[in-house]
Amino acid sequence: MNPAGKLATLAIVLLFTISAHAAEDVAGSGDHPLVERVAGSYIGTFDRTDYDEVRFPAGPLVDDELEAVEVREGEHLVLSYYFEDDDTSPLRIFRNYEQALAAAGFETLYSDGGDDLGWRQGRGFIGATDLFSRGDRRCCRPLTSGDIGMRYLLAEHVAEGVTVSVLTFEAAFNLGPVALVDVVTAEEMEVGMDHAPISADEMQAGLVADGRVAVQNILFAFDSDEILPESAESLTAIAELMNEQTDLNLLVVGHTDYVGDFDYNLRLSMERASSVVDHLADKHGISRDRLRSAGAGMMSPITTNTTEEGQALNRRVELVQMPE
Repeated sequence: MNPAGKLATLAIVLLFTISAHAAEDVAGSGDHPLVERVAGSYIGTFDRTDYDEVRFPAGPLVDDELEAVEVREGEHLVLSYYFEDDDTSPLRIFRNYEQALAAAGFETLYSDGGDDLGWRQGRGFIGATDLFSRGDRRCCRPLTSGDIGMRYLLAEHVAEGVTVSVLTFEAAFNLGPVALVDVVTAEEMEVGMDHAPISADEMQAGLVADGRVAVQNILFAFDSDEILPESAESLTAIAELMNEQTDLNLLVVGHTDYVGDFDYNLRLSMERASSVVDHLADKHGISRDRLRSAGAGMMSPITTNTTEEGQALNRRVELVQMPE
């Protein structure tokens, strides 16, 4: 068979495979308990993120820019629903979601369709946000011509802290109608503001496992490198570790959140790290030859800086093991 014939055969096989997809939910998937699926649909792709920041389109596309967005944080479910009946109207699917969400107590924040979404030959509304362009986390792309029934809905259940978006359209590659559903359930991050002081054994375990360990109980006065009295237990634990491990040398690295000027935070992180080195040398008798200070400013967060809880975790001192 010549190359052209092989390509044609491959194309036919591919189209048949796509159109013959099994009408059952993908393994490990499930609906959000407050977002009812439309009858006759099944989950084609599914992804779950424990905690994410999601930017939902909340207005039409104007001059290739979204007029408004709504930002939410929490558990993020990314679902694509296929339909057993390929002749199901995307508009009918959309109206079903509208009615079901309203009945479940959701309030519509934005709803639009057709030309207002800015759909033009595969560009426009979808291209203006990364919500629908997550690689293999999404099922498909819309057709690029004809009436594809594109509709978008953004709704929120205030009491339950749930935000959902629904995008319906006729998909390319013979997939028929689809509904892309994103659900964010707001929740507090699993971090505590009251951190128990880390012990010498825990520090040693972290250094052995990762070559570094974060110490969040070394606290400083606001806008200052002055160490607060509440830091005493953690600083004593560092000294205890170094007295036990006489061949251990440490790089003391200061970290900040992203509030404020970059250069300012870099300088403050260095000054705070130096204060820790001074304290260990002056108060606990640790040789300065075994300690070195450095500042990373805001450059190495361990979590999001968009919440107060995350900022608190990012304001820390890290101990990094240095070679002898």
